[in-house]
Parts: sequence; C-alpha cells; structure tokens
Amino acid sequence: MTIGITGSIGFLGANLVKYLCDRQSGNLDMVCFYSHRRSNPLTDHLDLSYRHLDITSRDEVLEKTRDLDVLFHLAGVVDYSRKQARRTWDANVLGAKNIFDAAIQNGIQKLIYISSINVLGTVGAGSQLADEYNRIYESPGNPISFRNRTAALTAVESSTRDDYGFLRRSRVPYFDSKLAAYELAADYHRRNGLPVITVLPGTAVGRGDVGVTISQLIYLVSMNQLKFALPGSSSFVSARDVAEGIWLSYLRGQVGHSYIITGRKEDNLEYRDFMKRIAKVAAAKYGRPVSDRFFCPPSALCYLLAGVLRILGIDSQPGEALILSGCANHRFSHKKARDELGYHPRDSIEEAIAACIDFYFHHLNNGET
Repeated sequence: MTIGITGSIGFLGANLVKYLCDRQSGNLDMVCFYSHRRSNPLTDHLDLSYRHLDITSRDEVLEKTRDLDVLFHLAGVVDYSRKQARRTWDANVLGAKNIFDAAIQNGIQKLIYISSINVLGTVGAGSQLADEYNRIYESPGNPISFRNRTAALTAVESSTRDDYGFLRRSRVPYFDSKLAAYELAADYHRRNGLPVITVLPGTAVGRGDVGVTISQLIYLVSMNQLKFALPGSSSFVSARDVAEGIWLSYLRGQVGHSYIITGRKEDNLEYRDFMKRIAKVAAAKYGRPVSDRFFCPPSALCYLLAGVLRILGIDSQPGEALILSGCANHRFSHKKARDELGYHPRDSIEEAIAACIDFYFHHLNNGET
C-alpha cells in the first residue's frame, strides 16, 4: 500500500511520520510531501522518500498524488496576521480543494483530512465539554464571519473566481479558512462521494514544532518572559497522541465522519492554567524559579482592545485575530474517538510540555536554557 502525507515536515506531519516508522507497519510505502523546507529534527534521521508539492497548484497536486492508495492531508498555514489572510485562505481552503479534487480524480481509496477543533465552534463558560455535533454557527463567542454552511461554501466559490471581498469581514481569517475547508470536505463527500475522514485535533504539544507555534508560548513562559494570559481555553493533547489518533481514524474510522482527538478530560484547560503547568514543569526540569503568576484580563477588555486594533488597522502581535481566538473556549470530548476508534490518550500534558521544552532548547534555541 502506498500512502502520501502532505505537510510531512510540519509539527503534526512529522509526528505522524515518526509514529508510522516506529510501528514498522508491514508493506507500507510512504511518500512524504513538503513545500518549503525539507527538514525536521524529529524525522531527519529516518530513511524517507520526499517529494515537493505545492498544494495551491491544482496540476501539481493532481500529478503527484497519482498512484497513491491513501492520502493524509496535513499541509496548511497557521497564521493570525491580517496581512497574510489571503495566503492563509489559499493554502487552507484552495489547497484543500485541490487535494479533494485529486483524491476523486485519481481514485484514492481513502483521504484522511486533518482539520482542527476550532471548526466546531465554542462552548460557554462553565458548560460541559462539546463534541462533533456542537452547533458551530450558534456557539457563544465564536469569532467566525460566516452565518451558516452556505455562507462558508459561497466564500470558497468566490475565492475560486479570485474574489476575496469576504476576507474584509473576517476577524480571524485562520478560523474562517479552517471552517470553510471543513464544510467543503463534508460537501464533497455528500455530493461527490469523496472518501474522506476528518480528524479534529486539539491544541497539540510536544516534539517537532519547527514552526514554533505552541513551543514559542512554552519558551516564553519557561524564560519568565510572559506575564499575561488570555481568558479563553482549549483542549490540549500530546502530539504523539494526535499521531496515533490519526492512524486509528484511518484504520477504524467511518468515511464521512469526523473524530475529535484531544487529551484527557482534565486537559481541557484555561490558557492561564496551561501556562501554570508549563511553569511547574520548567521549574522542575531546570531547577530554577519560573513564575506561575499571570495577569488574565476580563474578556470584555480583550474584546474592546481587539475592536480598537481593527478600527486603527493595526496588525500587531498579538493582534485582533489572536486576541479573539485567545478569548474563545474550545473544550471538547474525544468520546466518539474512544468508542469507535479505541483511542485513548497515553501522554499526560506535563509529559508533552517537557518533550516540547527539550525539543525547543536542543534543536531550535542552540541549547541555551
């Protein structure tokens, strides 16, 4: 069996590649697609077959995914800046559309599409954990610009005609791009029979984050350089557990279904509590004080600041999009994955934090602690 993995050099892609290599699965022939860089310390020591792929090129995607039996699509862009909104949309939406079209035209048996829990919307403060059936467009504080599924799919159609006017209304373009692609995958399954299984990981933590997304936060806390936290929350999960969840989705998942892959119930944390855990792990690891006190402004003040930044057209960091996303509550249950896939998170979030710290300082920060 020949499988392809887009985004194989990225955070989750590299973890999936390493997981599959560690399993030494039978007659698995793996093609690792990359776009810009071709190196991740997590997998550099492995004997892998690499192939360049620009997912925004329809012709290149169609050509280079021929002869694949299974395709895992993890490639995309995580960017909260307004100036990169179109690039983010093109990669996450039009790139995904190219993958979906190629999967159909090339007769790929199964497509495992990795999205994010943020496409499922948010939950109210103090409410129970949500699941795959959360009311996306009615959830409280969900900073998306689409009113319903039709609006999201209409935006996709507009972008194929080079009309990006809808992005002017977008407050968190990254969230909108992931939601539009999620709806597009479901629409392709309903209308065209796309053999897609969608995986919805929580906020992953661990080794391999060469894009320094979550590891940057962990680094700043570890070095006592971050003193405030945003008031939202997320479902945190070990990157190794995400890799296993992706593979189980392929092995046991139902085509047309989505599966949330998160950590333990107690790993649904407010950002301030997550940062306190970072401080505790870092202090124990390096034997030096790490502050676990963080100022957390009320949501109302954060929304006010986000509005001011939008009015003034300031694309700072943190900007409007990052502030709004940091105020959202994404707390989810992996019950469906547990019941249907046999998925169980193996790593504690503390173990994942420790692994992230080791990887960051050993590979990305010249060993300086």
